Amino acid sequence: MSNGTAVVVFYKSVARKMAGLPVYNNKLAVDATEFLSWEDNWFGIIVTPWCMNIVLLPGEASHHNAQQVGAKFRHKLPSGLYEFIRAYAGDCGDFATCSVFSPMFEFSSQNIAMETAKEVLAALFDAENVSPSERHQSYTVYSEMRQAVELEAQAGDTESGKQEAVEEAPELSRRAFLSGSFARREGNRP
Repeated sequence: MSNGTAVVVFYKSVARKMAGLPVYNNKLAVDATEFLSWEDNWFGIIVTPWCMNIVLLPGEASHHNAQQVGAKFRHKLPSGLYEFIRAYAGDCGDFATCSVFSPMFEFSSQNIAMETAKEVLAALFDAENVSPSERHQSYTVYSEMRQAVELEAQAGDTESGKQEAVEEAPELSRRAFLSGSFARREGNRP
């Protein structure tokens, strides 16, 4: 079977079991985009009535073959880093998926879903689509805030002015930093 054909066959067998569930969009069917080669792996987009996923089919020399079923791993594509979940199915063998849409009720036709899938696939391989992660954005914001406070402290004439500026710096726990869940205070915007 060609790249992706076995995945489509597998998802069609799953579709029969999914048909009665509330997440199933009867206007859609199982189909896939073409699969593109990237660093000894093949990538395509699978469209189903319940989800749209990026599918990674590992090549023979790929390190993803050694992963455990259900294990999460990140894989870099030209547009950024994506988290995949490893799977295995009879005729497909090893593969991994990354969710794009689920459920699929915003798609009113198979044509619209497939056009979207093709655009997603093209975007994955377009380096202009790289965006920093939330963690990187949080780090950038925090760094800018600290630099502003330090500059303010350096500009102060007295030691008390320096201490006052440093005391206004936001408190930040490791958990808040790593999750990006801290907020800027109005008075501390750079």
